Amino acid sequence: MKRLSIGIVGAGEITRRAHLPVLTNTPNVQIAWLYDHRPESVLTLARAYRLEALHSLAPEALPACDIALLAIPVDARGDYLRHFSRQGTAVFCEKPFAMSAAEHLLLAEQFAPHALGCGFMRRFFRSTMLLRRIVAEGIFGSLLRMDISEGNRSKGSGVDSSFLDDPRLGASRGVLADLGSHTIDMALYVSGASAFEVRSHTLVLDGAVDRKVTAQVTLQGASSSPSRSIELNYGASWLDRQDNRIRLIFPHAIVWSDLSVSADVYVGSPENPRDNLLLTSEDVGARTYNQAFFLEWRNFLEGFRAQRESLVSARSALLTTSLVESLLNTETALPN
Repeated sequence: MKRLSIGIVGAGEITRRAHLPVLTNTPNVQIAWLYDHRPESVLTLARAYRLEALHSLAPEALPACDIALLAIPVDARGDYLRHFSRQGTAVFCEKPFAMSAAEHLLLAEQFAPHALGCGFMRRFFRSTMLLRRIVAEGIFGSLLRMDISEGNRSKGSGVDSSFLDDPRLGASRGVLADLGSHTIDMALYVSGASAFEVRSHTLVLDGAVDRKVTAQVTLQGASSSPSRSIELNYGASWLDRQDNRIRLIFPHAIVWSDLSVSADVYVGSPENPRDNLLLTSEDVGARTYNQAFFLEWRNFLEGFRAQRESLVSARSALLTTSLVESLLNTETALPN
């Protein structure tokens, strides 16, 4: 099997803690180079992994590679994506992929479906895979409602630096893009929805940065009942503690799970844990974050080799971008 060369743009925490440990232990993969505009960051990390460090280069000056990982803020990716598209280089982006559906579509059209991915790695959590199967196979009947919320009292994402450090980035550093895009994607992926309608929602803003959102959304075209709609009650916050849980309501059962990577799936009520039944599955899914990153990379690399669209293709995340965009641009915004 041909060894694939991967160039990495971005030497931040997500590269150090997740991508590099996984990729350096993935068969038939070689890290060609590591680039960051901050010399100290890239030199330190490259030295630890014995990689070639690059800095202070324009995108077109980067060496050739088979796949480029863009682990940099969404606002800074445009020139890199255009360059790699012209070079015929595949790209894997950290989430979120884009801040608008129009931008998402424009970028996706520049690549073959198998050559552009986005890192919504929660799709590979064991709990997420089991919840999706329960909905798709109608094990408890048609899904009626989904409640999902995530967050806690926090200044920001805690990765690299606070989102408040650069107010020019606005919504791309807010709770919806940073944290909420994961749970939005999870809700859409588990339900198998193909469309949505935002019925109501409220944003709490800190200048241009969203810190809390609550929303009521109708999901349509679910995998288990394409002609029926599902009500989604959604919340994400850096201002107060949320349930940090997903709850699926069926006609005669409630299925729920925490949002942690190691979470189990139960039938019953989280308020009465003694009365719950633990659900198990033989499906292989992640129980640690590194496992989730490994599974998403394996899926993307297998798709790239076979020229087959992967489960984490950029096209598959278009509805996620559209819903995040809708929640950022409609209804009521309250100052913090």
